[in-house]
Amino acid sequence: MANESGRTPRRSGSDKPNRSSSSSSSSSRPPSGSGRSSSDRPKSDRPSSSRPPSRGGSASGDRNRSDRPDRGERPGRGGSARFGKDEQRDDRRIELKNEPAIPEEVLHETVDPDLAREMSSLSKENAERAAQHLLAAAFFVDTDPRRAHLHGVAASARAGRVGRVREVAGYAAYHAREFEIAVRELRAANRISGDGSMWPVLADSERGIGRPQKAIDMAKDPQVKLLDIDGQIEMKIVVAGARRDLKQTEAAVATLKCAELENETASWAPRLRYAYADALEANGDHKNAQKWFVKSAEIDINQETDANERIKSN
Repeated sequence: MANESGRTPRRSGSDKPNRSSSSSSSSSRPPSGSGRSSSDRPKSDRPSSSRPPSRGGSASGDRNRSDRPDRGERPGRGGSARFGKDEQRDDRRIELKNEPAIPEEVLHETVDPDLAREMSSLSKENAERAAQHLLAAAFFVDTDPRRAHLHGVAASARAGRVGRVREVAGYAAYHAREFEIAVRELRAANRISGDGSMWPVLADSERGIGRPQKAIDMAKDPQVKLLDIDGQIEMKIVVAGARRDLKQTEAAVATLKCAELENETASWAPRLRYAYADALEANGDHKNAQKWFVKSAEIDINQETDANERIKSN
């Protein structure tokens, strides 16, 4: 799940998690085991929830594309988010070196009230600036992932003890293909909040830094059992990609062979079918691979995958 690039680095393969609420673009994962370069992997092999929470407050499941893990509450707009009083924490001014400028487009936006409450232990000035960086990260994640990442770094530097801040920073790093930073930020977010919804993106980031076995081992963690169906499907896609990274193509096929392949309406359905077809192709089962590329294309209304391009004419 960590193999692509592009605006929000997307993988062209089917082994990346996809998250619609948190991810709108295809994916930002490293190359998967299919041997393609990271940026040309099918989007379907990445977690769809790998994106930084966007403005709007809620979240987590509508990743647009197939490359993001399924958790994505982005800092919300609107609402009168009031930050903590300066005396709640030491008032020292935090001056960051090379801190990116806040874009004019988000200067008058506000984060959702829940996030504002989480940041209430910060001085007012610091909380407001950190919030602006979060909004900027969400604003740029699709069009300029590198810039989004820099804002994520700045937000984390200012509010590193706030779980959702670390989560957004992790998603932004993931889309910028800074997988080591993504792992650090998402693990910190998980420790702080106990929220396991970022697990697929975290596992795909482990793939991105060349540790596919680690991604596979993460699938055995108790947190995976707590994921909703979207998160569990994303995790399957990531694990299958990790199996392919290790040239374990039969295991990749077995990982994706499940009853959910018959689902035609879920946001992850086209990507799951595509990932399965891609794994079959890698395992030499070209006939069935073609069958599932067709099945993926039939329900891929938003063209999250390149299934149509993979269908060979007879």
